[in-house]
Amino acid sequence: PFLLGDMRVRIATANSGFKILSKLESLVSLSVNHILKGSYIKAGDNFVITAMLINITNGETISSLSVKAEGEKNIFPKVDELTREIKSKLKLTNDQIASDMDKEVGKITTSSPVAYQYYAQGRKYLIAGEYRKSIQLTEKAVAIDPEFAMAYRSMGKAYYNMGYWSEGTKYIRNAMKFSDRLSDRERYIIQGDFYRSSEKTYDKAIESYNKLFQLYPQDLIGSSAVGILYENLEKWDKAIERYEVCISNKNESYYPYLCIATPYQAKGLYEKAREVLEYYLNNFQDHYLIRLGLAKNYIIQQKFDLALSEVEKAISLVPNIPWPNFRKANIYLFKGDFKESEKAYEKLLDYKENTAQVMAIGFIGNLYFSQGRLAEAESKFKRALKMAKKFGLKNWSAYPHLNIGYKYLISEKFEESLNEFTEGLTIIKESDLPIGQVRGRYFKAITLLGMNSADRVQKAEDELLECVKNRMNKKLIRFYYLYKGQKKMKKNQYSKAIEHFNHALSLLPSQNYRGNFYYALFIDPLAFAYFKSGSLEKAQKEYEKITTLTIGRWYSGDIYAKAFYQLGKIYEQRGFKGKAIDSYQKFIDLWKNCDPQFQPLVKDARKRVETLTTGSRRPTPSKKN
Repeated sequence: PFLLGDMRVRIATANSGFKILSKLESLVSLSVNHILKGSYIKAGDNFVITAMLINITNGETISSLSVKAEGEKNIFPKVDELTREIKSKLKLTNDQIASDMDKEVGKITTSSPVAYQYYAQGRKYLIAGEYRKSIQLTEKAVAIDPEFAMAYRSMGKAYYNMGYWSEGTKYIRNAMKFSDRLSDRERYIIQGDFYRSSEKTYDKAIESYNKLFQLYPQDLIGSSAVGILYENLEKWDKAIERYEVCISNKNESYYPYLCIATPYQAKGLYEKAREVLEYYLNNFQDHYLIRLGLAKNYIIQQKFDLALSEVEKAISLVPNIPWPNFRKANIYLFKGDFKESEKAYEKLLDYKENTAQVMAIGFIGNLYFSQGRLAEAESKFKRALKMAKKFGLKNWSAYPHLNIGYKYLISEKFEESLNEFTEGLTIIKESDLPIGQVRGRYFKAITLLGMNSADRVQKAEDELLECVKNRMNKKLIRFYYLYKGQKKMKKNQYSKAIEHFNHALSLLPSQNYRGNFYYALFIDPLAFAYFKSGSLEKAQKEYEKITTLTIGRWYSGDIYAKAFYQLGKIYEQRGFKGKAIDSYQKFIDLWKNCDPQFQPLVKDARKRVETLTTGSRRPTPSKKN
């Protein structure tokens, strides 16, 4: 409803010169049966506000109304006067009038037209994905009106989108603090945002959004927010259902079109994801985030040239925003062009955004993992940790600890690994990062398993199980089955291990950007279990899956590289000479500059290539499994 409190009659504004008057976030563009078209004229210090109420079904003008406001301070009172007159023209029933909660516009938004103007301008930049500009304008709004709840919410969203989670949470809390003055719609939106900032209160968030949908079943903001929440719970069909509410009504916001691509990808529907993203570009506007969404979709399918083309278009649209360059660097990483990837990541250090700088250094560390340069990777992770602390980005400091811990784990430096995982888990627990908590506990349990510390292993296993049981995303139990498989592998119980690994994998979605960067981590132990049990054909199939991953091996570059070495051995044993040579050579190319501790593997691969090439030794094909 436009300036009508919480009345259920559907009214929308079309165009309007009411730039400082219209409550943009309170409009319902669906199931509309009336349009309120407005304009204003400024003469000196006075304003003449005119509104035309139009019946959308027949195009007839129901009424044309005007009021005069003397000075800005009288604008909102005069708008309230207009509201009462508009209601009288709608021929409402007595019940409708009785149920309407008539609040003065200055009280449910802000008492300052200037503050509202800054807020409205900031919202435009937020929707456009230019978050810094949005924050700068919205800061001016709350400076004028320190109780402007929706302005605080807008700032919170902008900070979240840039990776400043603590700042985002702070402003969402401020919005919640002043939400009692709002209309029902805005209050339920803010409550939902507040409660979904922690997995522990997802149920309350869903409750708030459901109250919103009882009033406004097709609300854009609420539908998009619930879609994200269901994505976090990996309830892909429910997420799609909510996004489609917005899309089916041809909403012009890019957000649901971008978001719906993720659950489509999780279900393996990459063509469907492409179609919906291109639909937005063809029917609405050229938006850099939609271009990045298309690039992501192409990356997953290893269509790197198409992905790079989309990223370049995104960069041309917003040359001063760092995020498209991340996608560009990732494309080069997955293509295997490490020099160009590192160059693109380093370019991000030129941007003033602190989160961009920390991410860039951390991703260069991941890049080194793909090359077996673990010592240099550790150095980058430590630098990222130092930068995160310097910038006050506590949440971001958890991930360097986990990455350093993983480096020590695969180097079998278990004590050092345990210390890093413990430190990272402490930060993650304080920051309430659900997947991080589960993943960190998994690595901690695996580390203790490597140390053969029976009592501590059992305690870590119990903590991991308890952690996954307490998560609202029940599919995270996959980390527990992954661990159970590793435990069986220690006892050479391969069939049991394979059973656990397959169960864990069955709970993973297809590749997408919603926290599934560790796909290779789940396939690798299954492939190795098949290999150890003598099921070479099945082992080959799993290792080949790893070599086709993109996003799914982002943080597991070491696993990706070694998969080629393992495939070389399998092909060699099965008598596939050409494939064996190609796989060994691919591994050599990836790890030619690896740390000394891995050089024996590279040397062995070179020796095997030489032997296979000269034909001095012909491996005996194994029996088919």
